[in-house]
Amino acid sequence: MNIDDKITQALEAEAKRLEPMLLDNKGLFSRLLPIYRGGMRRWVWLVNGLALLTSALMLWSVYEFFVAQQVNQLVFWGVCLIVTLQLQIGLKNWLFMEMNRASLAREMKRLELALIESQGV
Repeated sequence: MNIDDKITQALEAEAKRLEPMLLDNKGLFSRLLPIYRGGMRRWVWLVNGLALLTSALMLWSVYEFFVAQQVNQLVFWGVCLIVTLQLQIGLKNWLFMEMNRASLAREMKRLELALIESQGV
């Protein structure tokens, strides 16, 4: 058996050992809930409120766009629609980045505890 086979076997054994931890992902809602409990929870609630307000403004812009009679009204409500859509995208992106940050912090803490445990400190 050469060194490449030994490395391959060691990596496969390690992958089998780590697979249950990697499959521990329970879904979107299990990742969303911690951001409402963490240190940034006030910001998360504020951004969610802004996202709801933006959704209402976006729906209003869509309605006004389709009932507009003049070209300048169409342009105005079309621009409002695009602006609210971009704002909605930015707010949702921030929420998902916060969710990712919280998930990574939790995983790093789990790794830190596993390293301390394996060293017997």
